[in-house]
Amino acid sequence: MQLSDKEIENLSIEKFIFHVVHHRNDEPILLDETPIGDFEDFFLKRAMETLRGNRFTFADGSITRTLLKQVMDDGSQFVPVSKTLAQTFHAGRDNRIKPGVMILMTLVTGQRKLLSVLKYDHEEAVTYEITDDAKAILKAIANSFTKSADALQKSALIEIFGGDDADSIVVVDKTVRHEITDFFRGFLACKRLFDDKQMTQAVEALVVEVVKKHQNDLPNDITQNVRDRYYDTVQKRDKFDAAEFFTEFFGAHGSAAVRASFDKGLVKKGMDGEVFKFDKGAVKKQRPQKYKTAEGVKIDVPEQASDTVKTATTAAGTVITITTSRLTSL
Repeated sequence: MQLSDKEIENLSIEKFIFHVVHHRNDEPILLDETPIGDFEDFFLKRAMETLRGNRFTFADGSITRTLLKQVMDDGSQFVPVSKTLAQTFHAGRDNRIKPGVMILMTLVTGQRKLLSVLKYDHEEAVTYEITDDAKAILKAIANSFTKSADALQKSALIEIFGGDDADSIVVVDKTVRHEITDFFRGFLACKRLFDDKQMTQAVEALVVEVVKKHQNDLPNDITQNVRDRYYDTVQKRDKFDAAEFFTEFFGAHGSAAVRASFDKGLVKKGMDGEVFKFDKGAVKKQRPQKYKTAEGVKIDVPEQASDTVKTATTAAGTVITITTSRLTSL
């Protein structure tokens, strides 16, 4: 899911409600109305934070999708559907899930309409007031919405399409950032848009593109061993996080220009914000290599002969050593 800067700027909340869930009682506390008052900007920002999440789509037969589609088709169904969703959310009993609220919002920008589902944990805050006689009075607030990253535990931003187009879901689940908990997956009835193998290979292709584009600004250790370097990085890391991966792969040579190309490539592939588990078997250590020297000499190295070619960087330049049992003139 992509929103342009203009679409984000024009985004507004059309409908808003929340219900109290996982408060240790058998049923959620269902509300008929929760006026948003002066806090639209606060909740818009919380919804927009979800854009940096992982991409999903609804699984076939998703009841959640059916309910949300009713809201899209008939605005009068907003409150009844929100109550049904809250009951479903609350029914997933798990002692690890803290008491809080499930929020449902419809958002509009131009001709686009989105749905936002947020799970906010109850946070206990301590506030104070200063009296006229210079005394401070402390007050405890048990049920509060805060900007704390830990309070907004689960969020989904959803766009439902008609016809054959796949619906778009962006999810942030703080419990397991590189994936989604079984609980939230079951509630949404969704599946990952790209699997780990596809994303591992997509990042490899992106790295090759970025290195090729900036080859004149990168050292030989990177330009001559792109795929091997990527392979080694994947084997050492369990998860892909864009910032951490970029720093490890490019090191001190990861300039602002290189980072801009990398980030732009992630957006183009629909993977910006994705955090996933590397599929270590999806990449190979060695691939056919092709070199071209500044003097115009071309060297093609097939995969099976890769260990016969060695390169070394010296003060005078790059030394290429080829070991062969026989040299044939063409």
